[in-house]
Amino acid sequence: MSARTGVARVTARRYLEHHCAEGRAQLQMRYGSAYRPEHRYRWAA
Repeated sequence: MSARTGVARVTARRYLEHHCAEGRAQLQMRYGSAYRPEHRYRWAA
């Protein structure tokens, strides 16, 4: 998301977290083999 919008990764994540808090987006955590979770955001229907 940050690469597409041209903002920093932290800024993009803050905006996405705000949308989740407002109920406009949903967060799904994806755990890979590197033990670092990947945040997957999806617009709410």
